[in-house]
Amino acid sequence: MNCSKADAVRAYFRGELPEKENRQVEKHVDSCPHCSRLVSEEDEFVLEIVLPPTQLPADFTQQVMRSLENVPIPVPKPNWKKRSISIMKKTALAVASVTALITFGSIVSPTFASYVTSVIDSIKGVDNGIKKAVETGYVQVINKSDTQQGVTFTVKEVVADPTRIAIFSRLVDRDGKQIKLKDSEKFILTFMDKDGNKIERKGGQSQRPDGEYFVFEREIFKDWPEPSKIPDEIQINIKTNSLDGRLGNWEVTFPVDMKKARAVAVVTDINQQYTTPQGISFSFKNIMTTPSASIIEMERTATDKWTQRLNQIMSEHNWNMATLEKGKNKEADMVLRYLKDVGIAVQIFDEKGNAVAGYDDVLHADINNLKKNDLKNMNIVEGSEDGSVYTIRHGFSPFAKNQKLTMKLHSLYIHEPANFEMTVDANALSKHSVTVEKDGASFLLQSLHVKNTDKEEMIEGGFYDEPGVVIPFTGKLPEGVIDSLAWKAKDESGRVYEVSYDRKYNRGEDGRIHVTGAFFIEGMVQQPKTLTLSYMLQKKQYRDLHWEVPFEIEK
Repeated sequence: MNCSKADAVRAYFRGELPEKENRQVEKHVDSCPHCSRLVSEEDEFVLEIVLPPTQLPADFTQQVMRSLENVPIPVPKPNWKKRSISIMKKTALAVASVTALITFGSIVSPTFASYVTSVIDSIKGVDNGIKKAVETGYVQVINKSDTQQGVTFTVKEVVADPTRIAIFSRLVDRDGKQIKLKDSEKFILTFMDKDGNKIERKGGQSQRPDGEYFVFEREIFKDWPEPSKIPDEIQINIKTNSLDGRLGNWEVTFPVDMKKARAVAVVTDINQQYTTPQGISFSFKNIMTTPSASIIEMERTATDKWTQRLNQIMSEHNWNMATLEKGKNKEADMVLRYLKDVGIAVQIFDEKGNAVAGYDDVLHADINNLKKNDLKNMNIVEGSEDGSVYTIRHGFSPFAKNQKLTMKLHSLYIHEPANFEMTVDANALSKHSVTVEKDGASFLLQSLHVKNTDKEEMIEGGFYDEPGVVIPFTGKLPEGVIDSLAWKAKDESGRVYEVSYDRKYNRGEDGRIHVTGAFFIEGMVQQPKTLTLSYMLQKKQYRDLHWEVPFEIEK
């Protein structure tokens, strides 16, 4: 619940009230829970104003001190949240400094005020693209609330441009404490034009807690691939019927102005093609740059060479494509999906050769350390119905206009069949570690533990709540291989078991991938005599690529 005196409390801290009203506010705060919380928040707030580098006048200090003579300093009660006059003077000094900077002609962004007051800047999980949009003035203050059953849902601010709309909200109880949604509690977002007609969603959408805030984000560049087609205004309705386990009908509707951000969106056409030695054709189509993101769009096409490779693999394993289409061979179907999957890593360099952005499709990104200024929520891969053409879009923090850049294709990731198999004496493994080296890979199997109950147990640092065999290990994958998949286990009778495994990867000094983890053989409740572990697929990284595309973001 809000309080009608809240604005007066804020004015108190700004030093805008006469002495008599200061005393009235202090008396009110002592008896008002809402305003007491507001005071607490103000008390913990440290005024840190970051201004662009600027040349100060030689007599800057003297001018600031003279300005202080006209800045009122409220006198709080001595015991009120231990606030001292010195804190108020520091606040006044900062305000006077800003006033002096502006008055004395220093260069300050016209959007400075919106930047320093935005709640978004205090949220740790916000990506750099959103922060950049806030800095440049593309944040819209909403502050619309709905309170029911003692729970208040407030939409605070929105960042909107032709790539996405991010909505920052708060959920608090009657005491102002943040509440968290239960797993079953979800909001429904509806986008409409100014006439109330629903805009069907084509892009991705997410809702997530982020510190003290709850964030909604929707990609709109798929809804309107051409920024000029975006309407001047979008109406957004957010509603839910359950919060904090309480039933109600919370609903907030608000307009979002798209004119300003739409006007500065730039689409730079590239249209450069390249075919890899493996038979994958890429086309670098364009880059769309907006206040919060730069999105590169590429197209991936399978050549005859690539198609022939797939057909050869399927033939070698006696897998019939028609059978797969009918879903009669689940294992082969799974393998084919992996074989068709292709990943890439790209980097963006400036004129001096410095990497300013990077994206990496690999699951364990730290093995290459290429990711930089990438927006993880803006990665979309869409395939045609026959799987022959894929459109790839990936977002980065916005590139500067009129900056000469170069896109470089760093890596290509392809899944390939593997026939790796290792057989060990299970009894020996239960007593001591066993090392196996085969087909360029090496594994140190550390021990074997049989778990034959459903009770959750911690084994070698991991929790397991199903019957099975646990085998901790370390290993080194073959050169060029960055992952192994589709593991199986087989006992001496030939019975086959599914294998899952948690693992961590790092790239060793030898350049190869080192892996640490534990195999879990599901359903194996007795120690076998011999144990065979194998994997069917491996993911390989190719670096024999030579594609660099220079480009420049247009004004």
